[in-house]
Amino acid sequence: MSGEARFLTVIPAKAGTQTESFSRKCDLGRRAKVLGLGPRLRGDDNSWNRNTNMSSVEAIRQSLASLDWIAEEKDIEKLSKDYYWFSPLLKQALDDKRADAVVRPRTREELASIVAECAKTKTPITMRGAGTGNYGQSIPLHGGLVIDMSSMNRIVSIERGMATVEAGCKLLDLEAAANAKGFEQRTYPSTFRLATMGGLFGGGFGGVGSINFGPIYAPSNVLSLKVMTVSETPEIIELQGDDCLALAHAYGTNGIIVDLTIALAPKQHWNESYASFSSFDDAMKFGAALAASPGIVKKQCGIFAAGFTKYMLLLKKLIATDQPYAICLIADSGEAAYRALVAAHGGTVNHWASAEEAASRGRYAHEFCWNHTTMHVLRLDSSFTYLQCILTDPVKQAKALHDQLNPRVMMHFEFIRNAEGAVACGGLPVLKFESKEQIEQDIANFESHGAFVMNPHVYEVEEGNSKQIDPKQVAAKRRFDRLGLLNPGKLRGWKM
Repeated sequence: MSGEARFLTVIPAKAGTQTESFSRKCDLGRRAKVLGLGPRLRGDDNSWNRNTNMSSVEAIRQSLASLDWIAEEKDIEKLSKDYYWFSPLLKQALDDKRADAVVRPRTREELASIVAECAKTKTPITMRGAGTGNYGQSIPLHGGLVIDMSSMNRIVSIERGMATVEAGCKLLDLEAAANAKGFEQRTYPSTFRLATMGGLFGGGFGGVGSINFGPIYAPSNVLSLKVMTVSETPEIIELQGDDCLALAHAYGTNGIIVDLTIALAPKQHWNESYASFSSFDDAMKFGAALAASPGIVKKQCGIFAAGFTKYMLLLKKLIATDQPYAICLIADSGEAAYRALVAAHGGTVNHWASAEEAASRGRYAHEFCWNHTTMHVLRLDSSFTYLQCILTDPVKQAKALHDQLNPRVMMHFEFIRNAEGAVACGGLPVLKFESKEQIEQDIANFESHGAFVMNPHVYEVEEGNSKQIDPKQVAAKRRFDRLGLLNPGKLRGWKM
């Protein structure tokens, strides 16, 4: 039965879950510390051997020869990487990491057959959506097999304000299908043209729309998941509600997401607007007022320091040179109140146009927000990098940080609601890279003002998030990946 998962009997599920069964089935040497800043590079049980991996992968390829294997070495290299190069530290640490092979399953049955063979041969697995993450989420530390989910991209259903999609479904395709039925996605990243739903949940945060609905993992944004276990006889287990959250932003270390059911929002007609302000403090006060205004229907509000204007060449006609600015998405009904709010904070509306007009030009305003802002800067000057943080008292904290660090650090804050519903800011400040020590000092500077920093220069799940081991994430890995094959080396809690 080489290459196929054996027939399984249905195993009774715990309360609140549903279990389905399938009918088809480096030598790392010393532990190396990444530039003294990142987590220690290690294999689970320190046992991964690259030569063994390559032998196992070749055996899997022969056993499953009919699958869609990526043949070209340059394509394997490309599909082993993400946007880790935003961080000079990650670039140095991860440049030489790559998979031994890449395969694209087209169905659950194909996916199950791959996973079963990996389990039999103890071959490391790294799951991949579109590779738009920034922390090396989809970069294999120990070779093995990258499973590219982009061909498992079906939209299963859209009804009653909910969508069920396969993990490889592109957000752009989902948005078009949802719009046709009178809905839209609640939140999506600036990389929406490429990003997948599974990748967003497993490795992302949120983005446009988070000003209303918070991060993707806020309660009731994702309603259920179907997760495949890593074993010689893979199973599908359905998780509901808060049980899904153990797999959120876990970099695919603790379960293979097969499909997701998400909540949608009613479709709105959106307008893009750019507004300039005389001071960064005024811009932040405007953003806070907009976020707190319940009657103004909005989907986006990002605030940018004046220093960004010289890097936004495509916005030259839409923003005032050397002035802080805001990029917003506002519904038709909110135009008058929005314009009044800008004026009340000493600002000027430089541009107002339908998002449909932007679509016809092929470029959206939110592609200059979130981490697309960082990318636009890096395209002109690769010596920059960035930090990530959360502000819980946005106006006060942003003013203190701007007063202390501007212009060396260009402040960029996106207004959101946190998972509990309070107004907050996600920060993506951009700064010149000098050294590891300088990054550490700037993290300390932000933390001294009460900012919660999520370090984007490390690749371990815990180090880039709460810095604490999450027992629920570890329990999920124990449940879905007892062999420790998924993205090994990324979940510190698995070793402890």
